[in-house]
Amino acid sequence: MIEVIAQAHLVDRSEIEANDWSLTPGRYVGVAPPEVDDDFDFEETIRGIHLELAGLNEEAGVLAEQIQQNFEELGV
Repeated sequence: MIEVIAQAHLVDRSEIEANDWSLTPGRYVGVAPPEVDDDFDFEETIRGIHLELAGLNEEAGVLAEQIQQNFEELGV
């Protein structure tokens, strides 16, 4: 998981002028390197996502059949 931490930095006009009037945040605040989570198991996470997606696809199929039956009952 990537965690984003927002930073704020107050600057005055002289500092903005010194940076060629650029308001690009990278000129005023640094970018922290991403933290590495040694306990993160990519394969396990992907496996879980795959299982969840398979279940959702199965549920979608059941719902599609129910919708089709409802249309048929309505004569559509």
